[in-house]
Amino acid sequence: MSVRVARAAWARDWGAGCRRGASNFPLPPPGAVNVAELLRDATAAEEGPREAAARRRPPGQCSVLLFPGQGSQVVGMGRGLLGYPRVRELYAAARSVLGYDLLELSLHGPQEALDRTVHCQPAVFVASLAAVEKLHHLQPAVIENCVAAAGFSVGEFAALVFAGAMEFSEGPAVPPEEFLQVSLQTHQDAAG
Repeated sequence: MSVRVARAAWARDWGAGCRRGASNFPLPPPGAVNVAELLRDATAAEEGPREAAARRRPPGQCSVLLFPGQGSQVVGMGRGLLGYPRVRELYAAARSVLGYDLLELSLHGPQEALDRTVHCQPAVFVASLAAVEKLHHLQPAVIENCVAAAGFSVGEFAALVFAGAMEFSEGPAVPPEEFLQVSLQTHQDAAG
């Protein structure tokens, strides 16, 4: 089910609940636009029932990736990922962006240094994308059948990179050397 179809179904059901008096929300004034009908009409215009059914896959053939956030860092993270292609390239790119050896810090610590926000967010971000590289080699169908990606905290950035909405070393309108710092600043602003 596409997101638009799901939203339209939710809106239709919510609207029906209001008409039955199942909610405390007042009924819209006479002549007001019915949002549920607009959504239903827009969805029907985009795809017919046969087209939607043909694209629908059973739940067992879909996957969703959820990326971890700050707090999941641990000394030694990434060690089991180094044998997969492109993982060392990810860490090399991080080194050029950050100016220090993130792989060395991730593998050998100390934990106190890795726990600092300035280090743990890039470490979790890079390790998450390295884990995707491993998943791609061990179970490529999981990657091919992925219908959604999300993340906690800095994991949101890993989800965006995985989805192709942002490049690893550069964000939209952000120079590569500032990309990881932007994620750090965003997190600090939200926490502050």
